[in-house]
Amino acid sequence: MLRLFLSVDIAGSTAYKAKFANLQNVGWLRVFETFFQIFPIVLIGQVAREFLEAEALPVVNVWKVLGDEMIFTNEPQSAREAALLLHAVFRAMVRYEAEHFGGFQLHLKATAWFAAFPRPNIEVEIPEMSRGDTARYIDYLGPDIDLGFRIAHFAQPSAIAVSLDLLEAILPEQAGFAFFRGDDEILAGMNSGRPYPIIWARPAGAAFALEDAAGSYQRIAAAIAAGPVAPEALQAVVETTRHDSAGSVSQPATPSPQPGRRR
Repeated sequence: MLRLFLSVDIAGSTAYKAKFANLQNVGWLRVFETFFQIFPIVLIGQVAREFLEAEALPVVNVWKVLGDEMIFTNEPQSAREAALLLHAVFRAMVRYEAEHFGGFQLHLKATAWFAAFPRPNIEVEIPEMSRGDTARYIDYLGPDIDLGFRIAHFAQPSAIAVSLDLLEAILPEQAGFAFFRGDDEILAGMNSGRPYPIIWARPAGAAFALEDAAGSYQRIAAAIAAGPVAPEALQAVVETTRHDSAGSVSQPATPSPQPGRRR
């Protein structure tokens, strides 16, 4: 079984907090309270939009909150469903920024990746955080989870950083994405110590939302200026990385239909 992980984080939050660190008035914290309260609702609305003609909506749950970051999970029934969920995340970020970050030097950035269960990753119940049989708290551990968190270090606003196995799964779907390549990065403990390509996905034709702040986010600004990477070149990147890593990169992963998980 494949699980899709979707991380959404606030970029610029450290500098924003530093401005108010010594103030008695803590009303500025409302920006973060609103994010945790409202963004999941905005995301559900965008998921409904993407799956308007579907019989039921995919289940997208909050797995974990880490600082200013929320991580959602889903068990996609197909690569097409995973691709549509990425569209929903991007549009939710755009809408949320427009409605809630006006006047603040804050943006949202996202990361998405696959993890396979029960191998090489595992699900672990934490009894102290569970509430009976109806509210079990499940954590996820394994190399794919670690890989996703490593990639998230290179997430940039106005884009979604994607793992290579997720990239390969959605490439044949022609789902309306443009993909941009950053530098190859060493990810601690991953990919046999070899550099891992950083790829960002954005809906094709989407306006770059950070023109005024491009100097602060030079990675994504440079990648977008260089232009989208052709699908054939991206597939070659995946195959080369997999060959060079001698099996440490996940093998091709395409979700297969698994009914019964819709709402």
